[in-house]
Amino acid sequence: MITEVRIFDLESFVTLFDSVNLTKVSVTDSHQAIKFAIENGENRSDHVVINPISIGVDLLLTGDIAHRYSIIKQLYDEHTLVGIQTRVRTYQPMLLESLTHDEDPAKVDAMELKLKFIEWKTIEPEYNKKSPKSTKKPKQTSTVNRGNIKSKKSTRAGKNEK
Repeated sequence: MITEVRIFDLESFVTLFDSVNLTKVSVTDSHQAIKFAIENGENRSDHVVINPISIGVDLLLTGDIAHRYSIIKQLYDEHTLVGIQTRVRTYQPMLLESLTHDEDPAKVDAMELKLKFIEWKTIEPEYNKKSPKSTKKPKQTSTVNRGNIKSKKSTRAGKNEK
C-alpha cells in the first residue's frame, strides 16, 4: 500500500524532492459537456471534452531553502516532465505549470510553495499522401514542390473557365 505521495523523474524514475514536506495534494480530473441550443430553445449536449488532469501540491521547504528552491525552479524553467504517485493512482506525464511561494517572516527556516502540475499530452501530426486517383483533379494531390504558381483571374459563378 502506498502511503506517501512521490514526485519522480520520468526518465530515471528517481524520486525528486525527497527532503521536502508535502502538506497537501489536490487532484482535479474534470470533463466538460458541450451544450448547444436547438430550434425550440432547449439546450442539448452530444459530446464531452476531457480536460487535462491538474494537480496542486503544497510544500514546506526547510533546511537549505535556497538550494531546494533552485532545484524546483530548474524543473519549472526546463519544462521537465514528471510523474506524480498518489495513494490511489500514478499520474504521468505532468508538467509544472505554475510555481508560487509565500515567505512568512515568522517562519525563518521554512518557505511554503504551491506547485500546479498539468497533464501533458503530446500531439503527433499524421500526414497522408493522396493518390491522383482519389481526387477529382489529380493536380490537387500535392502542394509540395509546385514552384511558383500564377494566380488566375476569377470568373463569375455560372460561367465556364477558359
